[in-house]
Amino acid sequence: AIIRKTLRELYSLGDTAEFNHLELGRRPIDLDSIGLGWITDLIFQMFLQPISRHLFANTEKLSNSEDESGPLLDWRQGYVAGYSVNPTSTKGVTRHRLVPHADDSEITVNCCIGEKNFQGGNVEFYGLRGTPEEGQLNGVVTRPDVGRALIHSGRHLHAVSDVTSGDRYALVVWSRSWGRFRAETCPCCFLNRRLNTSTCICGKRWN
Repeated sequence: AIIRKTLRELYSLGDTAEFNHLELGRRPIDLDSIGLGWITDLIFQMFLQPISRHLFANTEKLSNSEDESGPLLDWRQGYVAGYSVNPTSTKGVTRHRLVPHADDSEITVNCCIGEKNFQGGNVEFYGLRGTPEEGQLNGVVTRPDVGRALIHSGRHLHAVSDVTSGDRYALVVWSRSWGRFRAETCPCCFLNRRLNTSTCICGKRWN
């Protein structure tokens, strides 16, 4: 109950004189920096880690070790993203939509936290980056309900359509696998299907 109540009230902090300096709705202001990292920890430990073990361990190459006793995901970041029909810098919401993109994460959770009366702001999913279906529209979540969360691969191209009324806020949690996937695979080369990794700026040649 306390998580649900906190999430419902979180987005409104940015509209108050006391907290508008936090610019909630704009990265890189994340929950850790404002003392709410415990929310990110709970979502990461209670949902992201166990769900990812069943849904994404093989497709996202997280399960690359015979020893499965350790965590598949070992890093997280939580932040609030905001979109508005009337973006203004004073409340930290400076955009009304988001173009198709991939996340710098293995698995992402996106939870709509308000406002209740916004319109638009659909989440559009395209093909996985790094596959032949990359860029092809394959699903739309129409006006996500407040409190509903989506979980998807970070390389799953996605976008947010125009907010046509009110403000739309989302709590986004990124997670990574530094000990498994990123320890053996360059995420840049993986996303771009680069076979010759010597040309990547992340390679040994440049570091």
